[in-house]
Amino acid sequence: MKYFIVEGILKKQEKVDESIMKEHMAYTQKAMDTGLILMSGLKADMSGGIFVIKSESIEKLMEYLSSEPFKVSGIQDYKVIEFSAHYFNQSPSKWFDN
Repeated sequence: MKYFIVEGILKKQEKVDESIMKEHMAYTQKAMDTGLILMSGLKADMSGGIFVIKSESIEKLMEYLSSEPFKVSGIQDYKVIEFSAHYFNQSPSKWFDN
């Protein structure tokens, strides 16, 4: 498996409505449920999102992104960074406790 940080960059925020947001959330949840996405969230300035995902290859990741509802609707583009994971927190849910 390969690991990636993906930055979503909103291009047309005015096109985001309830319907497309539900499609986007369902698409993301499906990838989370299958264990592909580790974490996902909005950037603080609301200009897009960030997520950490694993994939067999960059080609498979790009295939996933090309079908993402925000991409299909022309709302968002992506910046993809591949990285090698060397160190792991053994209790990631505790890392997010306040």
